[in-house]
Amino acid sequence: MAAAALAAAALLVACAWASAPPGRLPRHNPTPEPSFAVAPAGWKAADGIVRPVAPDLDPDAPAADREAIADLAAAHLGAAQVGAVSAAVRDLTSGDDLFAAGSGQALAPASTVKILTAVAALEVLGPSAALTTAARWSPTSPTSGVVTLVAGGDTTLSPDAALPGEVMGRSGMGELARATAVELRRRGVESVEVRLDDTIFAGPALLPDWQWSLGTTWGAPTTPLAVLDGRAGADADATTYLADPALAAAERFFGLLAAAGRDTSLALPTFQVTGAVTRAAGGPADEALASVESAPIQELVAHMLRASDNTLAEALGRMTAVALGLPGSFEGCAAAVGRALAELSLPTGGLRLEDCSGLSHGSAVSASTLVAALALSAGPDAGELGAVARSLPAGALQGTLAHRFNETPAAGNLRAKTGTLTGVTALAGLVQTAGGRELVFAILANPDQTIWTDSARQSVDRFAAGLAALP
Repeated sequence: MAAAALAAAALLVACAWASAPPGRLPRHNPTPEPSFAVAPAGWKAADGIVRPVAPDLDPDAPAADREAIADLAAAHLGAAQVGAVSAAVRDLTSGDDLFAAGSGQALAPASTVKILTAVAALEVLGPSAALTTAARWSPTSPTSGVVTLVAGGDTTLSPDAALPGEVMGRSGMGELARATAVELRRRGVESVEVRLDDTIFAGPALLPDWQWSLGTTWGAPTTPLAVLDGRAGADADATTYLADPALAAAERFFGLLAAAGRDTSLALPTFQVTGAVTRAAGGPADEALASVESAPIQELVAHMLRASDNTLAEALGRMTAVALGLPGSFEGCAAAVGRALAELSLPTGGLRLEDCSGLSHGSAVSASTLVAALALSAGPDAGELGAVARSLPAGALQGTLAHRFNETPAAGNLRAKTGTLTGVTALAGLVQTAGGRELVFAILANPDQTIWTDSARQSVDRFAAGLAALP
């Protein structure tokens, strides 16, 4: 955001101090529900390519030919470079399974597991819920005490002013710090310390299988609090991540609170922030000072799916576990997703989750599980789970599919979640055929040799594009 815009946003927050009730911030209007909208016919993208759009669905059109799908699979999924395959195709309208190849076999899913995390989060947390970051007060004398920053799973905070209308940065660390300062100054506090309570999550923040290190570009260690997903840079486009995002966020809060405490522009007593941030759990008697909320869960899910946001996926998985009374850990996350799927009567045969983002090679999911979850989210009884199908990236247009399926029948006509690890490629989503039927599909391919990952991905893409071309 430009400096002028940031200054303007900061001014708006400052002006709201005097009018807002103690500890309360003006609420932002939520952004519209995420949805998939095809472009008009003949739409030309910024790169100059004219892309087709999804044809109108025709429930009376003949079902896609099973033999034609089998021929596509034989042509593109049978090569040695593709390796072990779990694949399934279902007609969304009729519910008929049109193709299955090892569909019940559980293979490493990579990021397609985020579909299951999204389903679980929406089912358990609810689409309109939000993740709360709070500041609470424990006095140690009439004029001093401890401010505890209580993490609540939000890894999307902006570093300062809130960015209304954005998912990443919907609420800001600056607005929380300034609202906290106003409440403390109203109370006549003179001196405060800052503590971080991130005990809502438990267990390790990293899996050995992730092989994380400084300079990693695909995500941060799992914490219940972060600024901009724990990125080391100053904006959401930074490509490296911090080793301790929660502590870094708390230290930023510390500095912003100190600045707001000594700000002389308000006709209120000033205060100072002493010492350094320490970690400690808050107490049940701590008093509420201020809080901020993330974007609603359905918008977080949409961002997670389109950007394949690993950091956010892990946070959502653990918060789903906490809501079910399970530990906010890798094990709790896996158990929560499995429980949510079972409650929805979705098949879970062979399901094994090491994490909720798909970064681990140790996870295993079957194509049948993914197809069932997607069919539920795209069907007439989807309800709140419909946000999953609506939020999948569109081929050649959005997110992780922005540069795939160009100049193919699937461009603007396929919505799917990608999955890529060394030795793993996967794609699961929905596609409209040229004949006007909508198909649900999932393909998991685990090449025997890691050098074949790119080749396997190309084969998977050809199969999916072939589905779009079916009459």
